[in-house]
Amino acid sequence: MIRSLQNHIPLHQKTNTQNDSTPKSAGKKIVSTFEKMFEEVNKDNVNADAMVTEMVAGRNKDIAGTVIAMEKADVSNRMLMAVRNKVVNAYEEIMRMPV
Repeated sequence: MIRSLQNHIPLHQKTNTQNDSTPKSAGKKIVSTFEKMFEEVNKDNVNADAMVTEMVAGRNKDIAGTVIAMEKADVSNRMLMAVRNKVVNAYEEIMRMPV
């Protein structure tokens, strides 16, 4: 998830071009960024669940790898929630602005 955020070019840098200056295209870009983030977090969670299942079944003896996968999934979830909270706070702040 961090890589998708780092690779994403901020919207304010792309607004100089004619094609990307519409609110609709900016909205699509934000939605696609969030979709990538959700997919990455989901992948981390599925991987951690699979490793735990394998370990409980006795087919996986890598305790450290399993714990690392679980922590990675936890950090991904926390980061996603932090980003979500920032977006919600920004939306609420915009809604409080007088028109």
